[in-house]
Amino acid sequence: MARRINLVPASERVRTTTNVGMLVAVACAIIVFFALGFVYYLWNSTLNDRQLELADVQQERLLTEAQAATLKQYESLASNRQETEEMVRQVYAGRTLVADILDSVSLVVPESVWFATLDITTTDPAASWDAPEGTRARSDGVMSVDGSTHTFEDVAQFLVRLKLIPALSEVTLGNASSVKQSEEVETVKTFAVEAAVHNTQDPATPLPVSQVEVEGI
Repeated sequence: MARRINLVPASERVRTTTNVGMLVAVACAIIVFFALGFVYYLWNSTLNDRQLELADVQQERLLTEAQAATLKQYESLASNRQETEEMVRQVYAGRTLVADILDSVSLVVPESVWFATLDITTTDPAASWDAPEGTRARSDGVMSVDGSTHTFEDVAQFLVRLKLIPALSEVTLGNASSVKQSEEVETVKTFAVEAAVHNTQDPATPLPVSQVEVEGI
């Protein structure tokens, strides 16, 4: 094998040198590039995590709003129920117990007195509920009796007994007269009595609301 001989003069030969500055610059550029890539990767990963967290928070907010809307509906139903129960309680307490009044009248009427007519009118407690707050009145009314008896003493006794009934007040005698029906029948005393009727129920007495089922609408 022939030996190669460099015929270029030694003075003309180009000596190979290492460019340290260039190597350092290239190395720095590579390091910066990888550092930027690593930082981008970290930031991108953090951004994805935050986006996932944001999506979870938004989903939870939607669920919370839906639950709040449902609870608000039940709150409205509870409010309507409470208002209805209060109205029922007021109306129930505002009733005039006509049956109790008639029972009391039957106990005080003398045996010698008989009625031609007996009328009791009371106000509707539900109508008073529609009145503005502070102007609602308890139910009351008027009782009128047209009757007959044998003596005026019986009429007076009947008036005194009526005044003993707590639900009646202002008992007044409208008129009283003698009526002779025939020669064979003794004279009959007719009379007309009026009295104010009041509701004697205690408005503070608790009512059996548990027995009244009120459905919310």
